[in-house]
Amino acid sequence: MDRAEAKQWIERTCGAGWRPLVDEVFDKVPPGIVIDEVFQKWARLLVRCTPYNEVFESYLHDIEWLSAEICEICGKPGEEKMHDGWMITRCPRHALLPRNRVG
Repeated sequence: MDRAEAKQWIERTCGAGWRPLVDEVFDKVPPGIVIDEVFQKWARLLVRCTPYNEVFESYLHDIEWLSAEICEICGKPGEEKMHDGWMITRCPRHALLPRNRVG
């Protein structure tokens, strides 16, 4: 998965708020590491890559926790919430908007 695909997928499934985090991840990918998947799960941005790299995995864990405090729609400060059975990370302005569904 390249940077453009990852950003497009996150925007389509969550919103534009996490695009800067996706850019940050791609800016820091060590040589020889391939980003396989970028997605939202349990209200957090997750990144899967190969091969395993302990230092980069630690960095990705930090990005995951950071995403839990950023509105996935607009990028402003947010918090994890349950909405219609889905965990989302949203600011107060976007808290009640429906979750994007992949069509």
